Amino acid sequence: MTEEAKTEAVEKAPKVEQNDVSRPKVGTATERVWAIADALSTAAGKAVERKPVLDAAVAEGINPATAATQYGRWCKFFGVVKTPAAPKEPKAPKAPKAAKAKAAAESDVSVEEEQASA
Repeated sequence: MTEEAKTEAVEKAPKVEQNDVSRPKVGTATERVWAIADALSTAAGKAVERKPVLDAAVAEGINPATAATQYGRWCKFFGVVKTPAAPKEPKAPKAPKAAKAKAAAESDVSVEEEQASA
């Protein structure tokens, strides 16, 4: 069989595209990240979180940046949207430095006054 016949005999896998993202080619590192995400999601019965996918991919020797990028593309492909966490309670505003210095000075005076009166 000639090379042309071999290439014609082997049909290319159809390109699967969804949400403007194409699924990676079989046998690549990027496809392996998707396979990990698919397997973990199937086992969990829902879309898997980012950390387990990245940990599993890095354990297989895949670059962490590649794993992170492909997880994001996997999420976009399947329309996975992260639910925002509950908003955190805002911190109290910090006092200006001048107010802190004034408060410190007043506390020193009151200590001296207490000592003098005692």
